[in-house]
Amino acid sequence: MKRASECTLAEGFGTTEKAWAQVSFLAMGTLGTSGIVVEDWPWIFPYILIFWYGIPGGIMRHLNCPRCPHLHRYGDCVQAPVSLTKRLVKRRKTGPFSRSEKLLFLSIFILIPAYPVFWLVSHIGFLIAFLIAAGAWYAGQFLHFCRRCRVFDCPFNRVPVARRTS
Repeated sequence: MKRASECTLAEGFGTTEKAWAQVSFLAMGTLGTSGIVVEDWPWIFPYILIFWYGIPGGIMRHLNCPRCPHLHRYGDCVQAPVSLTKRLVKRRKTGPFSRSEKLLFLSIFILIPAYPVFWLVSHIGFLIAFLIAAGAWYAGQFLHFCRRCRVFDCPFNRVPVARRTS
């Protein structure tokens, strides 16, 4: 008999969950990028590296997505369209994060909301919209998605320890 957590995992993510995760994340990146371009465009290049390459090139290709059973076992993804994720993930990983992978992961997720704030402060509309999008995404992650995640080695994973080992 399958455990209840396996059954709910197999059911996949709902349309509302996917919309919440994907729209809030893309809004955060787009608003951060736009705000930097409007204020001082040369500073966009580090943000492009952090957000627009860091997520698909780092997180999706090498860190979380290759370890995610939602993608590999059930063919579902909450953070991005499954077809995109499957194109980015070149090989499955099952081992824990190395120290350098954890550092890269945390750096990307700390810099994504922190880096643009300096440039957005002078554009209050961009700043408010950015903070709403960032708050929506991070709240969704920590209060909902990270509690259901099965990438147990992820530094953000919040699945209770008892469920990890059962």
